[in-house]
Amino acid sequence: MSTHAFLIFSSVTLVAMGFVLLLGPESWFPNFYSPVFMGIIAIISPLLIQLPQFILTKSTPKKRKLILQMRTVIAAALLINFGGELGLFQLYKYGFEYDKFAHFVVCMTFAFILGESLREWENLHSKKLMLTVFFIVFASGIVWELFEAASDYLFKTQEWGVYGEHLLIDTSTDIIFDAMGALAGIIIFKIPKRRSGALREKSSE
Repeated sequence: MSTHAFLIFSSVTLVAMGFVLLLGPESWFPNFYSPVFMGIIAIISPLLIQLPQFILTKSTPKKRKLILQMRTVIAAALLINFGGELGLFQLYKYGFEYDKFAHFVVCMTFAFILGESLREWENLHSKKLMLTVFFIVFASGIVWELFEAASDYLFKTQEWGVYGEHLLIDTSTDIIFDAMGALAGIIIFKIPKRRSGALREKSSE
């Protein structure tokens, strides 16, 4: 599947899920669903996939490619999260913490693409870039936890913790996996740069 096809598939899938959740009878859904909240979030999610191309300049082929990659990362993250909301989070009952897997993978991919983007748009390098990436991804994870808490308070969902339980330990573990994912993404981002730097040094000898 091409990148553009994946983006179309992601957007159509999210909107379709949203309408099913909003229009389907309550008897269709498990008791851990919050159909109205989930449906609204699903329908507006494709706007997030489009966001990078509206707020970032596309003055070079490299930047256009990075914007496409950003949109792909956002789409994949949304599908991973909605997969959890639709039932994969329940795998914790069988020993697999899908929630922690999602936190790690999403933060890793965001850290990687954010590193590439800051290098291209802001011309950041080395330690400043890595610290900035880590701070942004880590802070975003904390904001997400606050969003889940606010959702539970305002919309009576069960997003925070493990379906509204074990709040402290689950939140702490989520943040740890966010940090681990951010570090992994930074390492993956830096490996090709180190390799290319070493090759340049050898060629200049």
